[in-house]
Amino acid sequence: MEVREPGLELKWTTRRSRLKDAILASFREPAADFSLLFGSFNERDWRGVMRWLDFSGLALYFLDRVNSLGAEVCIPKAIFVRLQRNLEHNRRRTVALFEETVVIASRLKEQNVSFALLKGITLSPEPIADISLRCQMDIDILIRSSDAIATRNTLRRIGYELHSIKGQEWVFAAGGEKVMGKKELYEVRPQKMVEIHLLSRSDDDGVASPEDRLTRAHPRVFQGFQSPALSPPDQFVQQGLHILRHLCGEHTRAQWLLEYWWFVRIRSEDVEFWKEVEAVAATEPNAALAIGVAILLATRLFGKCAPPELAESFVGKLPIGVRLWVETYGHRVLTSVLPPSKFYMLLREQLSTGRSSPRSSNWRFLLPFHWWPTPISHGRPGERFASRLSRYASEVRHVLERFQFHVWTSIPFAIESLRWRKMMAERKDAMAAAFLQSQLGMPPDRQ
Repeated sequence: MEVREPGLELKWTTRRSRLKDAILASFREPAADFSLLFGSFNERDWRGVMRWLDFSGLALYFLDRVNSLGAEVCIPKAIFVRLQRNLEHNRRRTVALFEETVVIASRLKEQNVSFALLKGITLSPEPIADISLRCQMDIDILIRSSDAIATRNTLRRIGYELHSIKGQEWVFAAGGEKVMGKKELYEVRPQKMVEIHLLSRSDDDGVASPEDRLTRAHPRVFQGFQSPALSPPDQFVQQGLHILRHLCGEHTRAQWLLEYWWFVRIRSEDVEFWKEVEAVAATEPNAALAIGVAILLATRLFGKCAPPELAESFVGKLPIGVRLWVETYGHRVLTSVLPPSKFYMLLREQLSTGRSSPRSSNWRFLLPFHWWPTPISHGRPGERFASRLSRYASEVRHVLERFQFHVWTSIPFAIESLRWRKMMAERKDAMAAAFLQSQLGMPPDRQ
């Protein structure tokens, strides 16, 4: 009979947390000493963090780091073999995504649709040297709202159907009936997804939208294929906005922060580039705030990256509540295992300050009794009965997982929100005391 040591589960959890921090630290420069970082962890520890490492998007970047430093002996052989196998699968998926991107871009060109590729292959060679290391699920394309119908018709002719619409984002799907499982994260997916991002003429407040983002796009060559992509300053701004949008939701990948960290480091001495970024950010709602959040969080995860002037321009101007959220929850959110928490609602509240009924909208996310999960699969003409049953079973599992998520995260969030409000009050009191002392010459106890 196995005798379990008291508090063993907590000890394992602590070791896994330390291992995650060691993995994050391994990306810093100068090159970390892997033998010191990972020498105390065994194969059981590594297996305990693999789910996080995969879904954070860091797994293959970490493998590349290990290979580049010749540090294979510092991690268990079984883990190294698994990472290498996943890399081979991901290389094949990257090739398949690129081939599909070429088909779609060529068809859009034939229809004279103005577009620009987003993310994915456009991140190579800067900030990503090898795009096959990136965990990518779909293809992202920016178009003008006026071209939405033409784009939909073009995609329909090559087998895509409109799957969902979320604001200015249209999601199209095509391909197989099978829903890929979590164990097939790196496999070529039979179900292909394309996200079309619409560049509208105005935002919700009636302010002119930067219609010239597509105008600033310029042709780039990707493995012999030429296609328009965003300019580097636009790309940097949009990456920041993408990170902020996901921080305001349930799923944020540490991979995106690492890529942003690389981007800042590569361009850190490029004064003209940062001037262009500031000019572009001035035309985008919340862009400066998003860049500040992304830089601050990337710094806290991976180390300093931005020169002091850049940090002051963006990070130094963050609202108190937003900065406190990043400092308090950023690391926890990016290193947590699934299912995620609802701490993002506290950030949403800070960003919605000054708008109408922010708390009532938060309750919609805390207890969404009215809500039904977005389908994760779609049928197609002539679908076999067995495939339909399999698809329905996947949908039922998805609904149950969502229900479990809301049950297990709502109560901890309600408790944490009380702690958060106390921290906010203490931060504001401390700032008020510091102001009185520095500006008015009054000691803190006389405020």
